[in-house]
Amino acid sequence: MVLKAFTFKFRFNWTLFLSLLCLFRIALHSEGKIPNIPKEAVGFPLPYYSPVTGTFAEIRNHNLHLGSDFKSYGLNGHSILATFDGYVEEINYSKIGYGLSLNFYNPKYKIKSKYAHLHTFEGELTDLELLRKALFLMGEKEGFSLKLPMGMFPAKKGMPIGKTGESGSGISHLHLEFRTEKGIVNPLYFPDLHQKDVTPPTITSLLIEAESLNKPLQFFAKEISKGKYQLVGENGEEIGPISVLGKVKIRLSGYDLIRSRNKNNVYGMDLIQNGSKIFERHFDFLSFEEGSKKHQFYDINRSSLSPPVYFYHLYDQSKNWNEEGYSIHLTSDTLNQEIKMEAGLLDATGNRSSVEFKIKNQLPQKSESIVKQQTGKKISSLDRILSFDVSQNESTGNGFVSIQVFEPTDSLPFQVPKGLLLKSKVYQITSQNFTWKGEGAGEFNASPPASTKDSLYFWDESIRKFSTIRQKRKGNGFQFFLAKLGYIMIFEDRSPPSIAPMTALARHIELPEVRNHCFEDRYYVLSDTGTGFKSTVELLIDGQFYPYEYDPDRTAIHVSLPKSLYKEKPYLLLEVRAFDYAGNESEPYLDLIATSGWKNDPYASCPLIE
Repeated sequence: MVLKAFTFKFRFNWTLFLSLLCLFRIALHSEGKIPNIPKEAVGFPLPYYSPVTGTFAEIRNHNLHLGSDFKSYGLNGHSILATFDGYVEEINYSKIGYGLSLNFYNPKYKIKSKYAHLHTFEGELTDLELLRKALFLMGEKEGFSLKLPMGMFPAKKGMPIGKTGESGSGISHLHLEFRTEKGIVNPLYFPDLHQKDVTPPTITSLLIEAESLNKPLQFFAKEISKGKYQLVGENGEEIGPISVLGKVKIRLSGYDLIRSRNKNNVYGMDLIQNGSKIFERHFDFLSFEEGSKKHQFYDINRSSLSPPVYFYHLYDQSKNWNEEGYSIHLTSDTLNQEIKMEAGLLDATGNRSSVEFKIKNQLPQKSESIVKQQTGKKISSLDRILSFDVSQNESTGNGFVSIQVFEPTDSLPFQVPKGLLLKSKVYQITSQNFTWKGEGAGEFNASPPASTKDSLYFWDESIRKFSTIRQKRKGNGFQFFLAKLGYIMIFEDRSPPSIAPMTALARHIELPEVRNHCFEDRYYVLSDTGTGFKSTVELLIDGQFYPYEYDPDRTAIHVSLPKSLYKEKPYLLLEVRAFDYAGNESEPYLDLIATSGWKNDPYASCPLIE
């Protein structure tokens, strides 16, 4: 009651209050969670200044990326270095996930660095590598986790303690994490690791949802000077004041280039209203719980891992799915007022990009051409062909999902890929003021019934490209599972798969000191624009079937040839034929391999290993 009286008697400055609250949250968030280790005491994990190819808190399929990935240029066997003084606390191995990894601990500051996807533990800790070999000889190739006695394997900052590799998930790279008792620290928090970046992040678009809007508004960002952007429409026209009323959600899309071509996650973001900062977030630290709560930071139905597209919430979203956040609340007290807004993205070095726009506190004009569509959480298209259900998913927002139907002759935002034939109407799944977790379940009842060459295809509206959709045949059509927004249709696949030799910076994927010199390794990449290629191929050498392995990380066929074959044949003719799920077959790919150069290799007489 006292608070109500106070509020009535005095005009409360909400802008100032929100600014102070924002700063308080930032201070509270960081205080006591990041160890007080001197920043200069943490060093770079590699002997060369490698670009970052994956950053902290990037969105992943099931959680957030809790470290930084460092480029190894497609080669295994680079030395990894101790990032500070300490000792090896734990070693682990699994065929998926982190692969071969080690935890390196500093007891003074209670911080550990985790190195993952390693090749070996070769370095100055010779006994540690002997221990790894012993565990493998004991039959622990399926996996192990071993805590080591305190101080058994000590190392000083900069000492080599292992080799980079590609064990577990992914191709050659080093994954590095910094962990404390309370959570995970962004590696780019430390100056020696944040890459001396001079380029501000890139802003791509801004998305606004409000109670007063029929559908979300998405505007594109055009750079007008370094780090400065303006909003434009699809045809490049400038955007004037945006009319909205009530609770407004603002999301900003963008990425950061950090000395590489990779579109990385940014380090932070902010929102300014009439010159006062009302929201700010830094990805310097995440609690262990936050690492699995990606919906707190991203619009997960519009954000993407591959290709990377990040839609950041410019508001605090609760960990609880049932609680809804928003950026600003426009009430009838300030009708027709224009509000100056500025949204920004930041990198770890301190570079900032921003886009300015205006919001007008008024009801938007209703569109005169609203298309009739079905809405809800368990819905069907008006023609009953497509249904989609997210009623059982965890969700936030009091809005809905909708389906809009397009004829093949209608104007669509994509072109039909070469070799595919559109066999159905096109159905757009979108949402208004609603986000769901995980995959929603749907059915596409094809009419006429789908043939063996037909398959479902999905055009992702956030990345503006076709992407995979999990599906299986059911009756005359398909059952599908979807976590994104976009367009669904049926194509007939008339396009055969293709085969090409893998091109990289080097002919080998290992450095000489860790390479098996007894064999010549060849990789052949498979691709398909249709239903997808099968990982089983027909591979012949000189007309005889020859064994191979499928490398899922490279989507390539891996062939190992004993170098001792030079004694028998000066040339080998390799032939590969690929197949897709629609029954299409590729033209044979031929590779004439000269073996004459192998005879000068001192390892060409390696004995055959049974």
